[in-house]
Amino acid sequence: MISLERQTNGCEGPVFRSLLFVPADTESKLTKAKQIGADALVLDWEDAVLPQSKPLARKLALTFLSGQPDFGPTLFVRCNSVRSAYFTDDCLAFQTLLPRAIVLSKCQSAEEVHQLEKFLDQRDPGGQVSIYPQVESPLAVINAFAIATSCGRVAGLLFGAEDFSAEMGITRTEGEIELLYARSALLTACHASRRQAIDSPFLEWKDAEKLRAHIQASRNLGFSGKSAIHPKQVTVINEIFSPSRAEVKHARRILQAFSGSNSGVLALDGSMVDEAIVRRAREILRMAGESI
Repeated sequence: MISLERQTNGCEGPVFRSLLFVPADTESKLTKAKQIGADALVLDWEDAVLPQSKPLARKLALTFLSGQPDFGPTLFVRCNSVRSAYFTDDCLAFQTLLPRAIVLSKCQSAEEVHQLEKFLDQRDPGGQVSIYPQVESPLAVINAFAIATSCGRVAGLLFGAEDFSAEMGITRTEGEIELLYARSALLTACHASRRQAIDSPFLEWKDAEKLRAHIQASRNLGFSGKSAIHPKQVTVINEIFSPSRAEVKHARRILQAFSGSNSGVLALDGSMVDEAIVRRAREILRMAGESI
């Protein structure tokens, strides 16, 4: 499991590699999900739940939250959009019990975050509940930095590739080059504001080779974690978003070489190493749970 003291990619606070989304209207799915090993479970009240099943989803999620011990996966809830007809009822449900974090679906602006913040400030004045706005539209991508810095409760942004693609009229190809700008804009906003960046899930969960390549591409871009829609995705997400033994070993060698050098730049294994490379090495060791 992730260490709550760990910081990665310059992010502040706990960092989640894997967020497994679970429709909250099915008790059996909720029960099974907590055994999967995801860093966080997202109990879904939004698109995965039909309108007539949303009251049941709220009820089952709150029962599930109340029965969970302090250890195990961190529990999030994805609520409906501020602009939807269901947001008020979601807030009323939160009067009973609050999760560790709330994923605010289809967030378009800082003002929408403020609406959820205003409610939480009454129910949770200590600021223990984090907000993870979900960026899923062209307007949200343009407003990504404003959303990320809208309030202190915002711990990260989630990218929603499906809704974004639909609104843009995008036909996605295997490499998803069509989404590179949106992902990069979100990542830039997150890193500039020291927030986590969680990539959207990969839908072809049965294709193990494509899944691994897709997750690796997310990490290579600079995401700190990834959403999952199937339990089989969790293990590989956790693996790829954790430093490999080779990465840890190489990071140690970089720091050892730099500690004994009187220069700001040195050669190691045929490559030049400077302060930027050293910072990344320190980051890898922190991700691995090693003291620097």
